[in-house]
Amino acid sequence: MSSKTTFSLVFYINRTKEKQNGECPVMLRININGEKVALRLKRFILPEQWDPARYQMKGRTKEAKVFNEYLEAVRIRAHQKYNDLLMLQEEVLATDLRDAILGVNSAKARTIIDIWQDHVDGLQKLIGKENTYATYQKHNTAKNHFQKFLQKYYRVNDVSIKAVDHHMIQQYNMYLKTEKGCNSNTATKFLQNLKRITCISMRNGWLLKDPFVGISMSIKEVDRPYLTMEEIQTLIDFDSNLERLKRVRDIFIFSCYTGLAYIDVKKLKKAEVEGSDELGYWIRTRRQKTDARANIPLLAIPMDIINNYCRLDLLMPEDPILPVLSNQKVNAYLKELADLCGIHKELTFHVARHSFATSVTMTNGVPMETVSKMLGHKNMKSTQHYARIVDQKVGEDMKLLAAKLKGGRSIVFNQTS
Repeated sequence: MSSKTTFSLVFYINRTKEKQNGECPVMLRININGEKVALRLKRFILPEQWDPARYQMKGRTKEAKVFNEYLEAVRIRAHQKYNDLLMLQEEVLATDLRDAILGVNSAKARTIIDIWQDHVDGLQKLIGKENTYATYQKHNTAKNHFQKFLQKYYRVNDVSIKAVDHHMIQQYNMYLKTEKGCNSNTATKFLQNLKRITCISMRNGWLLKDPFVGISMSIKEVDRPYLTMEEIQTLIDFDSNLERLKRVRDIFIFSCYTGLAYIDVKKLKKAEVEGSDELGYWIRTRRQKTDARANIPLLAIPMDIINNYCRLDLLMPEDPILPVLSNQKVNAYLKELADLCGIHKELTFHVARHSFATSVTMTNGVPMETVSKMLGHKNMKSTQHYARIVDQKVGEDMKLLAAKLKGGRSIVFNQTS
């Protein structure tokens, strides 16, 4: 249990530093938890004019009024600086307050938003080298969410990194889930961003204890929607006089058969499509999100879509392959398509990537390692989130196993009484 903080200010005169004219400098003694420091003020006074009981100049003259108003202003400034330091530090030393009043010693406690901003600035400088714009944007958004939380619950724009404790993290988690409307996994990802900053702080010695001890950071398994081959075929068979719907349908089906995310389809250019009519074509690209390489053989359906919108032999290396609309419009039109095709699933562009992993590849016997390579994943764990072994595939695999075991020897178990 922490002891009560003691804090006091006392004005006095230093008689040992008397000037030739008899005046003594006025001093301010700061006492915090028994630690005392003194600083000299820019005022001098004759000892007989000083009131040691009231800590000010005697009398009611104009000179005394101006002198005492200065001392009161110093006292108010000292209290303000003390309260400011309390917002930034767990413990305020007398020397900290002295330096704050004097406006010296800029080596103050590190604050979380400053540390976070340094981290974000570093990510921004490395865009295109070690990370992507999406990574920078994600961390910057997380920082902004936490700063808005501080403004709402603590009425400040920043706090000392030492002020980030278990209770504050729990409050932030509740803020994300209630006022920001984040689901459990999204809130956890924002907490992971915050934990990255606390880890940086601990490595640098700015934070001594891990405030995340005892806080669960696990991501819950989510059943991500995907289309069956029958539903994909329904979209392929769809016909409309509205060009916008047919174009969005084509781009979506292209992703269903290549596994490319929206941004990767949008940025796909001629230089990333290699091959020939005789040997077949491949997409060889790097994912925008992770910069991981994805090598995808083009099947007949996505190749037909490309040929429907362009002639590869006439394109320059940097020319885009497909006419992709904005992400907002694509997802709006996909919902319209789902209604028209009788597909009762929330259709977004990312569903195409899940459909590629599950229905187009895994269900048809493509090994997960191969699917992972085509999706551009850096590890198999990422692929497992996309590719579910559906019941149909499990059933077919077990039938094959049963057929193999059928020709084997019977095993007779000895029964014991």
